[in-house]
Amino acid sequence: MAEPKFHLKIDPEICQGTGYCVRISNELFSIEGREAAEVLIPHPSQSYEAEILEASTLCPTRAITY
Repeated sequence: MAEPKFHLKIDPEICQGTGYCVRISNELFSIEGREAAEVLIPHPSQSYEAEILEASTLCPTRAITY
């Protein structure tokens, strides 16, 4: 049975580029040279669940969905 995956996204219209997500997981998120963060692994494995939940909770604009 395949490991469940997330569908990780950041809404660039509401992301303010605070970088909280990158501080939590620079494997999943990047903000280098951009105004808004971007997702590096759009379909991460279940092993990233804690980082995804923390990043989405700490995002001040709630731009991260999964």
